[in-house]
Amino acid sequence: MMSKWLAALLSSVFICLIAAYLDYTPIGARESGISYISLFRLFFVGWIIIFPIYMLIGIPISLLNDLVINRLFYEAPKGVALIMKPISYMLASVAVGWLFSLFTGVGGWNTYKYPFMMGALIFWVFQELLRWIGKRLKRAKRHSTSV
Repeated sequence: MMSKWLAALLSSVFICLIAAYLDYTPIGARESGISYISLFRLFFVGWIIIFPIYMLIGIPISLLNDLVINRLFYEAPKGVALIMKPISYMLASVAVGWLFSLFTGVGGWNTYKYPFMMGALIFWVFQELLRWIGKRLKRAKRHSTSV
């Protein structure tokens, strides 16, 4: 569960840093008389929106998704489950994007399909990296105490 929380935090920070960088207008490219948003404000406003979405929607769906994949592919080779997890995360994100557009009334479901898929894939990558690091640390700790 901790890996999911940290993955939500890191994913939202990563996405907001990239989005803020892409939306930021450097000082040398600015025109006079136009108000520009700072890099920090671009990041912070995005993070205030994205982090709660990960916490309230992403983590519960991720828990459900992992449970379903683990049950469906319990006896399958480990590689099959590994391939199915990111695919299922992206499919679930398409459904979430569709529901988001339905309830907010802003844009069609196609508007949110790719951003939500990318967000789910980034979340999954961070989650798996954190799990892998956790396993390596446990293995190193176990090895150091047995020697």
